[in-house]
Amino acid sequence: MANDFLVTYLDSIDEDLLQYLDEELSLATVKRLRTFTTDLLAGIITPLRLMDEWPDWFILTGAYVASYGTEDLEAMEKEALFLDAAEEGRDVALTPLDRAYLRALALTFDTYPEIRRGH
Repeated sequence: MANDFLVTYLDSIDEDLLQYLDEELSLATVKRLRTFTTDLLAGIITPLRLMDEWPDWFILTGAYVASYGTEDLEAMEKEALFLDAAEEGRDVALTPLDRAYLRALALTFDTYPEIRRGH
């Protein structure tokens, strides 16, 4: 059964985002989200470079947090400064709050197979 909220959320932003779904977010998509999250934390890629390479990361992580995240993760997402900066075309260094959000996000990506089985 599809996660109706996730489908509606992504479709309302851009129908092309539905390519990342099967019934839920595909495992391949979540793995790619996890990889780029790790790369951000490691400094391999900057938020602005990620915006150039895969802008859907920003939309998909927002959809993921809205669909599967905890209230704490949602609150952390609201405090993450790099998200707005990248969308505005500004490259900023990750703050401690940004890093905490990315670490928590990475952990939730790691649990996605279990979350998915539960739906």
